[in-house]
Amino acid sequence: MSDDTKHHELRMALGAYVLGHLDEPERKHVEAHVASCARCRREVDELLPVANQLALAVSSTPARVDDPPADLIGRIESEIALAARRDRRDVRRRFLGAAAVGAVAASVIAAALVFGLDRTEPQPTVPLEAVSVDVREPDVTATADLVAHTWGVEVKLRATGLDEGARFRVAVIGRDGSRHSAGEFVGTGDNEMNCNLNSAVLRNDAVGFVVEDRAGSMVVSSDFDPPVSS
Repeated sequence: MSDDTKHHELRMALGAYVLGHLDEPERKHVEAHVASCARCRREVDELLPVANQLALAVSSTPARVDDPPADLIGRIESEIALAARRDRRDVRRRFLGAAAVGAVAASVIAAALVFGLDRTEPQPTVPLEAVSVDVREPDVTATADLVAHTWGVEVKLRATGLDEGARFRVAVIGRDGSRHSAGEFVGTGDNEMNCNLNSAVLRNDAVGFVVEDRAGSMVVSSDFDPPVSS
């Protein structure tokens, strides 16, 4: 099998990866590729919000007697994989690719709302892991929790005092010192900000996160140990 063919197959699997539908060997295979392929890593970062919106739509959908079509998840994975394969060779194609991803997210949410889920059994709550936060600015307060997902780690950050309208970027720090983008947000001044930030690094490999301003100065940071394997 040629390298191009292998790369194509791995890109096709990105949709299933961010949705957490790969078995352990497949997941590790995709993660190893994403770690070494900047293009696929960018696509994972773009698709994570889609997976997040799907999870939110499913969790907030009221119970109904109707069952979703048996092939719904398969169609969702196919559509996300199709969006991931879109060629982004110029600005116009990048815009259209982003629009396609947004359309997929809208379709997923609409499907969840239309068909609903039979949830006669209690749904498990998402476990939150509280982590310590170090604030570098005197007027800033912040707290944070982590959520370990199959596709990466989610940082739930709450803060006040960050300059209103200023942009801040967040990175999760890997065990080996690597930085993994978790997105950006805009400060809300004295109003409390609640922000959910996602990064494609697994909890076992995450040891902290940093919040930096546009100049690259660190304003908030957190150091935590990987969970102890049982």
